[in-house]
Amino acid sequence: MKLSLAGNEVEMLPERAVWWPARGTAVIADVHLGKDQVFRRSGIAIPAAVLDSELAMLDSLIRRTRCERLLVLGDWVHAAPVEGESWPTAIARWRAQHDQLAIDLVLGNHDRHLSRWLDTWRIDAHLEPMQINGLAMFHEIDPEVPGAGMSGHLHPVAWLRSGREKARLPAFARRGDHLVLPAFGRFTGGFDGQERGPWKLFPIAGDRVVELPPSSGRGR
Repeated sequence: MKLSLAGNEVEMLPERAVWWPARGTAVIADVHLGKDQVFRRSGIAIPAAVLDSELAMLDSLIRRTRCERLLVLGDWVHAAPVEGESWPTAIARWRAQHDQLAIDLVLGNHDRHLSRWLDTWRIDAHLEPMQINGLAMFHEIDPEVPGAGMSGHLHPVAWLRSGREKARLPAFARRGDHLVLPAFGRFTGGFDGQERGPWKLFPIAGDRVVELPPSSGRGR
């Protein structure tokens, strides 16, 4: 589904990403790679295939858009790697398969102590929001005063209801010229809150991004 943000034509994709064709850029947020390993550190037996699945989703997005740049709006990882973990090497192998792709990361609250690994993965880190053609690219914004741009962190979801049936879906959330992206990571929860007030939700239903009528997606 296409929309305009401060004169920039972009498209919300069911891959939980935004395609910005004029910039050759795919935008995502809240990937949380390695989250499964963080759980395993605590003794919770999460399958290692979670990381493989997330990297495969990134592959699919890159193939679909043929993007020249991947812009990550924070939380590329869930926590910094610790000695002996293999998942950073898996990311390095994935990165080598996309050698010509530029990757920019607006640092999020989970992206701490990553300097060594970002160099290995050839990811350019940005401590401050990036400014691109009138859009500010944040990790976290104040939802009460969003300016023109895009962000992550809030992991918006929408509730769809039909009679007694209801479904909770990841969603894009728009207010004015600001768009909050859903969490790209599938092993990551979503949060309610933006279904009320001035935000308009665009849930992802299968292979489509849909626009809700005003009375939908508001509460459970």
